[in-house]
Amino acid sequence: MKFLVFADVHGNATALNAVLQKERDFDSVVFLGDAVSPGPQPNETIELLSALRGVFIQGNHEHSMLHPESTANWPDGHKALMDWIYEVFHESGYELLKKFNSPGEYELDGRTFVLAHGDENKEVRHVLPDSPGQYFDTFRYGNNASDVLFGHSHVQFRRRIGNQEFINPGSIGQNRCGHVLACYGLLVDGEFSHHHVAYDPTPWLDACDRIPTLHQFAKFRDWFKQQALTGYSMGASEPWLSYSNKGYL
Repeated sequence: MKFLVFADVHGNATALNAVLQKERDFDSVVFLGDAVSPGPQPNETIELLSALRGVFIQGNHEHSMLHPESTANWPDGHKALMDWIYEVFHESGYELLKKFNSPGEYELDGRTFVLAHGDENKEVRHVLPDSPGQYFDTFRYGNNASDVLFGHSHVQFRRRIGNQEFINPGSIGQNRCGHVLACYGLLVDGEFSHHHVAYDPTPWLDACDRIPTLHQFAKFRDWFKQQALTGYSMGASEPWLSYSNKGYL
C-alpha cells in the first residue's frame, strides 16, 4: 500500500498541486497538520485536501483557524493576513478542519505509527535534526509504534533514537532551508522515503498581491513574498542557514 505523507502546506495550493501532479498513484494520505494558514490560497488549498482520503492530524494552525481569538495579539501584518483568511475561508473548509484528528497511535497498512504535528510540547518550539534526544519525548503516545511521523519544524529528516525512528517529511508550502521546493514523503509497503518537487511560486505571489488587507502593510507583504522566492520562510537566519549548508531540505 502506498501513502503520500506530508505536512505544513500553510495555504500554498500552488506547491500542493505540484506534488499531486507528480504523485498520482497513492492509495491514501497521511497529513500531519497546518493546512491553510497563514497563506494566500486558503480555499484553493482546502479544495485540494477535501478530495483526498486518509488520516488528517491537527496542527497548531488548525487551532488558530478554529479559534480566531488566538491571533488577536499577533503583529499587525500577520494579523491583517489572518483576518482576511477568516473572512474569505468557506464554511465547508471550517467543517473539514474540525474533523482533523488528534495526535496519537494509528495503524497504517497493518503497522502502528505515531502520527503528530510536532508542537505538542509547548516548551519545545521545534524538534530539529540535532535537537537533544529528550525533545523527541514529546511524541511518546504509547509503546507499540517503532516509527513516528511528524511535521512542524519544516525540515526533512529522519533520526533513530533507541528502538524508534522519527521522520519528518518536510514542508509542502513553506521551506525553511533555502529551497523553492515542496517536500513530502512516500510510505510504500512499510518503507518510508523522502521526496521533493520544484514549483513555480508565481501564482502564490500573485495571490498575495490580491489580499486587500495587506495593501497597508506593504513591508510585511514584501517580506512574506520573499520567503517564496528564497525558500527561507523564517528568514535567511540561523539555524536555517546551517541546515541549508548541511544539505537539508
